[in-house]
Amino acid sequence: MKKSLTVAGLGLALAIGGSYAIFSYKGEKTEAATTTKHEATQQVPKVSQAELTKASKDIGEIKNDDDVYYTMITIALQKLKFQGEKNYHIPGTPDVKRLQLDLANLQYLKNKAVAIKASELYQKTLDKWLKGDFSNIENDYLTIRSIKTGTTQPSESPVLKVRTAEEEQKYIEHFFGEEGLQINKRDWQ
Repeated sequence: MKKSLTVAGLGLALAIGGSYAIFSYKGEKTEAATTTKHEATQQVPKVSQAELTKASKDIGEIKNDDDVYYTMITIALQKLKFQGEKNYHIPGTPDVKRLQLDLANLQYLKNKAVAIKASELYQKTLDKWLKGDFSNIENDYLTIRSIKTGTTQPSESPVLKVRTAEEEQKYIEHFFGEEGLQINKRDWQ
């Protein structure tokens, strides 16, 4: 909505919530434009303090971007199958403690990423995952990896494929048991 105003003298910007109005002096006539920003947001289920405490114990202290990177990569393993992978071991990599891709772990990691002012890309990816958007998980993984390696050139992906729902269920059961399956069902289904 635009309105013409007759004002003598000054410029003024007024912001209220998600709306803003801009008043600027242009001789005798001043334009006022008001707009409201509406964003569709998907509600992210709340994570209890007990779940965040468990996540902090499982993940450990997050002090810097490297910690965020390694944790995100480890969490993504649940969704991705790698070339040469046998019994969930990825060739050329050390065995690492597996972390479940669940809301509590993601929320804990997001909270820590914000607190340490981690890379904006890490934070945006965590926001996406918290909303249950894994539609481009392989690309998310490769992008996260490229930040750490500093490569801007696309490289061959070590990912063989995104796990099917059945393969992911077997992965969860292998590493996190029946409790992990229940958590996965609660968080994502």
